Amino acid sequence: MQDRTVIITGGNTGLGYQAARNLAADFHVVLACRSASRGAAAAEALKNETGNPNVRVMTLDLAALDSVRVFHDEFTRAGLPPLHAIVCNAGISAAGMPGVTRTADDLEPIFAVNHLGHFLLTNLLLDHMKSGRIVFVTSDLHNPPPFFPARVTYRDAATIAQGRSGMPQYCLSKLCNLYCTYEMARRLTEAGRPITVNAFNPGAMSDTGFSRPTGNVLTRSAVRLIGGVMGALIGKQSTAATSGVALAALVTDPRFATVSGRYFDRGEETKSSPLSYNRANARDLWQHSLTLTGLTASATPPALPSATPPALPPALLPATPPALPPA
Repeated sequence: MQDRTVIITGGNTGLGYQAARNLAADFHVVLACRSASRGAAAAEALKNETGNPNVRVMTLDLAALDSVRVFHDEFTRAGLPPLHAIVCNAGISAAGMPGVTRTADDLEPIFAVNHLGHFLLTNLLLDHMKSGRIVFVTSDLHNPPPFFPARVTYRDAATIAQGRSGMPQYCLSKLCNLYCTYEMARRLTEAGRPITVNAFNPGAMSDTGFSRPTGNVLTRSAVRLIGGVMGALIGKQSTAATSGVALAALVTDPRFATVSGRYFDRGEETKSSPLSYNRANARDLWQHSLTLTGLTASATPPALPSATPPALPPALLPATPPALPPA
């Protein structure tokens, strides 16, 4: 058993659970879950499946910034082995949080959970990492296909934070995951810190229930049918078990030890959308996220004047390089 710790948000079910299952052989595993009871049940199941007694649950509600800070404090006091990796897996779908239009911090819930809570969590935990890996789970829907009933454009983070829950907001939150990945990777590289940051697309996992629709029987059936057809057309179908192996590999595989600022589609490195490489948007998101979370610039990796994004292999460069803002 290696003396290192991995935190997996939403590790009690679906993709998070499968990733934890593949990591438990080598790490102390912390399942960061909103529901303490469901997290405890998952932790016991993982202990039985893997034979690793070093699996525990800590409560984390990414929709509440105070909960993120409490989780950080609890982790700091837990006396666990050094933190090696953070897998930012938890998220909510386009349905948002039924009955909730704003979080306790007066933010739109999809943006708050899928991006902002993870932004605060990872930045708070950086001081626990001398080296290691951070993975943000995103989606191919950061760049929806032409037939998809949602378009993705980025205005500014302040506007997104006050948006409306729905499919466009979900797609934007997944774009934000990529902006956060690329900006954090660049800043950590410039600061000389051996911590990698990458983004992972698990594909359309038919067995997770993540996109389980709400509404009457007819509506649910129609949405399931459309979702299945669209998943096949997009060509990103997978299962939690299959994608969980690929996600865990980003934490364990020596091939990725120094790979940072990249996008992996179910384990294969590829390019994200041209829009996702827009550095002005990434900087805007970073700055507004600092304001929304109350973090100071000194509490996050610095942005140096000579900053350049992590280099991509020529074959992975976007077709149209994004324009840089005026100096």
